[in-house]
Amino acid sequence: MTFRLTPQMSAALRTGQYPFAPLVRVQLPDYTLCHLVGSAEVPFNGERFVGEDPRFGILVAASNLKDGVVDEAPDWSLTFVAPQGAAVSELVAATAQGGEVGGWLGLINPADGRLLPEPIQLFAGELDVPRVRVGRGTLALEWRCASALEPFHDEEKGARLSDSWHRLVWPNETGLANMTGTDKTSMWGVEKPPSTVRVTGGSATASFLGNIGL
Repeated sequence: MTFRLTPQMSAALRTGQYPFAPLVRVQLPDYTLCHLVGSAEVPFNGERFVGEDPRFGILVAASNLKDGVVDEAPDWSLTFVAPQGAAVSELVAATAQGGEVGGWLGLINPADGRLLPEPIQLFAGELDVPRVRVGRGTLALEWRCASALEPFHDEEKGARLSDSWHRLVWPNETGLANMTGTDKTSMWGVEKPPSTVRVTGGSATASFLGNIGL
């Protein structure tokens, strides 16, 4: 996947004066998490993204997004440190599985505190497996998020590089009739994005910038 910045975002980046705004949105049956990685808050798509969520706390780690290979779709792992006194039953409710997950990278206009138009969407998928880790005085929630491409494998809707699938689309085209094997792996999903954890002044901050060249 190639990430294309709008002309406005490209110009803003060249000035070095526009803070990055990594955004994570998780839609649960009874709750919507709108998280901004950082200490500010910004409006986006009619919702308010904040640096600390009252139920799930602060995002402290986000795994690198990787291309899927063969029958695996790209996935993403998110780790939140929950607030003191958080209820485990709320963090890992069974109904959370399948919740919609989105990740974006935007730029904040320092003049008005709003996002520049059209942040880059880095991830679209759903919640899969939650895990709670108990540490010394901390409660961490790890979420595995499956890409929106995964249902193509589950329901066998993905296009296959085979003669039978090719003829379903182009019945009279026999270009793959004599294909017996493919040695080259076709990579798909995303190219390079997010993310690392940067520790500054004793606090952990998920960067999301990863290796996308920004």
